[in-house]
Formats: sequence, structure tokens, C-alpha cells
Amino acid sequence: MFEVIVIVCLAATGAQCEEFKLSAKQYDNVVTCIRESHGEAATWQRGNAKYTLMGTRCVKDSKAPDAPKS
Repeated sequence: MFEVIVIVCLAATGAQCEEFKLSAKQYDNVVTCIRESHGEAATWQRGNAKYTLMGTRCVKDSKAPDAPKS
């Protein structure tokens, strides 16, 4: 299963960039994951103003920590 990974930095400084997985949904294939990733990341971003979203990617069996809740 593929998971959306968000690449984020602290909004206040632009530093301390990290990767988190959005574990609420998993996808059977990478194409669907990529297609849905921007919407999933935008939804997460709206509830997490502490971070600036830099990008997304899709990974199979990610070991990234879960994204913080707002």
C-alpha cells in the first residue's frame, strides 16, 4: 500500500524541514496516490498552520513518523 508523505518546514523560520506520512488513507497504486496527494496535503495543511508545505510524494511501506495533529 502507498502512503502520502508531506515534506514540511516550520512556517515561522522556514527551517527544520521534516517528512511525515498522512496515514489516514492508503492507496493500492502509486498513480492514485500521486493524484490524491495534493488534496490530502492541502487538507492537512489547513489544520497545521505551524508548518509550510513544501511538497508531497508517495511511498510504499514508509517509515516516516505520522503527521502531527493540529
